[in-house]
Amino acid sequence: MKKLLFGSMLVLLFILSACGGEEATKVKEEKKASAAETTSVSELEEMDWENMTEKDWDKVNLSKKDFKKLLDAMSEPDEDGEIAISSAKLSNDDTIEVEFNNSDGDTLENGMTAAIMDAFFRQFYKHSVYYNEKEPTIVFTDLTGFTIMENDKPIEYDEENASSDGEDLGEFKLDEKVDVAGTIITLSNPAYTDERNEYEEEPAEVLSFDVAVQNATDEDLYFDTYDFQVYDAEGTLMETYALDYLTADIKPGKNTSGKGFYAVSGKGPYEVYYTDFLTDATAKWTIEVK
Repeated sequence: MKKLLFGSMLVLLFILSACGGEEATKVKEEKKASAAETTSVSELEEMDWENMTEKDWDKVNLSKKDFKKLLDAMSEPDEDGEIAISSAKLSNDDTIEVEFNNSDGDTLENGMTAAIMDAFFRQFYKHSVYYNEKEPTIVFTDLTGFTIMENDKPIEYDEENASSDGEDLGEFKLDEKVDVAGTIITLSNPAYTDERNEYEEEPAEVLSFDVAVQNATDEDLYFDTYDFQVYDAEGTLMETYALDYLTADIKPGKNTSGKGFYAVSGKGPYEVYYTDFLTDATAKWTIEVK
């Protein structure tokens, strides 16, 4: 159930950006229907969330009981046994309180997650019997009680900026410091490694390279080597490989280092791309394993 709900978030964001945010959050009069016309949780599970459209959303109308079930499902462990949300509940009929299962406060990751989930909870609320032409207030906190975000209206997405092309910063060399919108990245020491994850499929090769990262912004930076895209000489996108890869929250002015791992075809040289999430600025490296 939780996998289904998280999967629908990306679909929801696509609808919101495509429709400018207004049509996607507009609930028709029939959404004020009686409980006899509501959508059950089991019916939600049968919906094709990967191909969800605005018209499909118009068919969703949750009863109060099933909306609360949906909130309860958000605090269940995911497939890896991790719990991202410790609780999600209604404090009254028009206020949703969501507590993240961390004590990280106002980090970039918490802020981005809250923004995405605000749209998610708001859309389902407005397709429930609770909705009475009034926007819900949605409050996100961490385990310390710190308020990460509180909104009583939808977050407005800048469609014009979201659809614009980011800056192509060009191609860079190994061991060269590259500033991608305040994230300063240095790649070095590419090699094929014999390390393997017993739970992963056996690739032709596993490519590794060292990554050094400095946060030159004024805010906390979440960095993950999964954000690199690696292509082989035939232009095929390679997959990340689950070894001890670099992932970190970096304070302003601080730095860290680690490795990235990728299941590759053995057909080099490889093109590596990194794109900044907010600005779409992109840097490129060409890696050849000797």
